[in-house]
Amino acid sequence: MIEWLDTPLGQHRATLPSLYVFSQLILFFIYTNQDRLYDYFIQAESKFFSVIFLQCHTLVTALNYLIQWVSMWTLLDNYTTDDCILMLTISIASILAIIVLTGHSHDLVCSPFIISYDSIEYNVRIETSFITEKMNPFLLHILNYIFYEYIISLLSILAWRGTYKLLDDFLYPNNENMSAIMSLLIGYVLFFIIMYTQFFQNNIDLISTFIQSNYPLFIRNLRHICAFFSCVFLWRGYWILLDLHIATISFVHESPYTYYIIFIIISFIILSIMKTASSINGPMSHINDEYDLFPLYSNCFLVKWFNGKQKSNELPSNLKNMTDIKPFVITSF
Repeated sequence: MIEWLDTPLGQHRATLPSLYVFSQLILFFIYTNQDRLYDYFIQAESKFFSVIFLQCHTLVTALNYLIQWVSMWTLLDNYTTDDCILMLTISIASILAIIVLTGHSHDLVCSPFIISYDSIEYNVRIETSFITEKMNPFLLHILNYIFYEYIISLLSILAWRGTYKLLDDFLYPNNENMSAIMSLLIGYVLFFIIMYTQFFQNNIDLISTFIQSNYPLFIRNLRHICAFFSCVFLWRGYWILLDLHIATISFVHESPYTYYIIFIIISFIILSIMKTASSINGPMSHINDEYDLFPLYSNCFLVKWFNGKQKSNELPSNLKNMTDIKPFVITSF
């Protein structure tokens, strides 16, 4: 899409607003028809058709979010200042605004922290943070759509854009390879620290009774913000490396549209086979982690895997009519 925006048609001043409006119309349709679609999937007789349709739904949603972000990001690049200090100030203000509006900064975090599992349970109905008792479902979906796809989405883009600009200007600006490597290194260090210590979140809260009593969401939001920075580092690092070493390959450079479409299709097929294609968007509904392994960033792919292993471990015991069933433990991973 970035390549296409460099063409005369892509550079037309009406193109970006039109793309943004188009993506928002599709998202509006997805929001307002989610209940019908969910009921259709549940009642469908052909499971194979349901799986194919679900993947198509995931792909359409992912492409629309891509169009939404690229068009808005490019509009901001074209019509707003590129002053790093001002952009960083706006980024910080956007993060604070998201916390004020939602009570947390979780919406800034994406893959690799948020890993979804392709299922009707997680990827059709869109959860809301509003109290919805006795509210018309259609009006609720519209309210949810306006809140997330206009307000939270714009604030998220502003937060990402300012942070990205800061790294462009101060992290080896004259050496793109080194900048990308350092981005990945810092991003992965943050990722492993945050992702695999979240289990101890409750213990940290108990250590500081004052923080737990007076600012119960402080440490949680601090982790979310660190996870957000990790995501920016990782995405930026891979993006730069792809631009430097994949986009410059002769056959890709000569026919960028063809090969980018091929790359999209191949990547989506691989993710679909792994049942994680919906991770492009993130799960639309809350993931219940029965084992409380990932209290902040639930990995429903691993939760499903654990459930499958637990059932397979319990099956022989049931066949033998054994009453002493050993609990499932993580060491079987």
